[in-house]
Amino acid sequence: KSFGIADRCRFHSSLIEEALLEPESFDLITSMSVIEHIPDDRGAIQKMWDLLKPGGVLLISIPCAAKASEEYTNLNDYELIDTGESGFVFWQRYYDEALIQQRIYSITGQPRRFQIYAEKEAGSYNRNVTQKRTDPYYSYWREPLMMGMQYEFRSRLADLPGMGVIAMEFVKPGHKSNP
Repeated sequence: KSFGIADRCRFHSSLIEEALLEPESFDLITSMSVIEHIPDDRGAIQKMWDLLKPGGVLLISIPCAAKASEEYTNLNDYELIDTGESGFVFWQRYYDEALIQQRIYSITGQPRRFQIYAEKEAGSYNRNVTQKRTDPYYSYWREPLMMGMQYEFRSRLADLPGMGVIAMEFVKPGHKSNP
């Protein structure tokens, strides 16, 4: 309400697979650091792409690395995904060029533009995550400074020394609809 957009925004309390939304009904869809936490990431991308109007824009950011990997955890904080027999639950996926091609570009095509921001030195991401998880006095307010000092822009995923994030902008082919 304070932004004056309440009449233009709606919130839906459902998973994307269950969302009862009209196809081709959105001009813009954003997903910032969410896709990597969805086991059926390809299905989520397909659903977002189907919901986008021709000429609409899809903005996505996902963690990336030179080699893809997945993480599992013994903490099921959100209880949206079933814990496996091993006692672990899927936590997140790190994408390399092949996995992005398979899970995203195969649906959306190539992005109009993208930007990669990654560790300067392999291991700084993992050290930071460990510190966050173990230090009750972790200084979250210092993260912008840490990112500025320990990360840099890169042009190719294959050249990453460790972890990073890639932000991508896609435009759905077709003519933009009039509102």
